[in-house]
Amino acid sequence: MWIVVILELADDVRVAREGDADAFDRLVSQHADGAYRLAAAIVGPADAADVVQDAFIDAWRGLRSLREVDRFEAWLRRIVINRCRMTLRSRRRHQAQVKAQADMHWQRSGLSDDFRLGSETRAALEQAFEALSADQRIVLALHYVADLSIAGVAAELQVPVGTAKSRLAAALAAMRPALEEQG
Repeated sequence: MWIVVILELADDVRVAREGDADAFDRLVSQHADGAYRLAAAIVGPADAADVVQDAFIDAWRGLRSLREVDRFEAWLRRIVINRCRMTLRSRRRHQAQVKAQADMHWQRSGLSDDFRLGSETRAALEQAFEALSADQRIVLALHYVADLSIAGVAAELQVPVGTAKSRLAAALAAMRPALEEQG
């Protein structure tokens, strides 16, 4: 059963590499949900659909460069991760601009810091996740969403197992205070 599915997937990849849009559509259908879950775990659901769409466009354009057709899923996951990194970088630049404008607004409005802290407390978990580096988010998503072992995460990111463990531990340590605060 699994061998048939793997062979069909490899056939679709081979045919899509030659420009067959229907074969690529089948690949998209098979991998869209997993790609979306991974992207949503890294960048959040608001940006995940755009990330996945861009990733599939990149995959279509770069499909001829894929050497090992049986590694399509890992190759696609890597494209999704790279698109997530780009989105996070862009978002951080935008957030820095928004924060600067908000700080100016707070100073002009004369609202107390107590009001701001109340808002920040309600969003502690989200802020803790937002504060994670792209590498930490990616490790969390690969381990808990894509359900890869630490060795699998390390292989996916092409880093030593110790580095993957370290990033996961750092991400969890960074999230722990926010999680404890939320109960």
